[in-house]
Amino acid sequence: MPANSTQQLACTHPGRDVAIVSLCAVVVSLVAVIVVMAFHGNPLAAFGASGSAFAAAFSGGMGVLSHLKRAA
Repeated sequence: MPANSTQQLACTHPGRDVAIVSLCAVVVSLVAVIVVMAFHGNPLAAFGASGSAFAAAFSGGMGVLSHLKRAA
């Protein structure tokens, strides 16, 4: 890494955009719980599916958000 490079560690997205992505990830997470429970999954499987779906949706949403911010 060059000596004059700087790293940006803080998120520069507006709070509104992060809140929208978070709420969408929560909805995806709840849908995952409903699907697992519809197939008679145990609570631990529902919890695991919920966490995995939330992480995937949030990271994907933030990736899209950074791509859109870069393009604009």
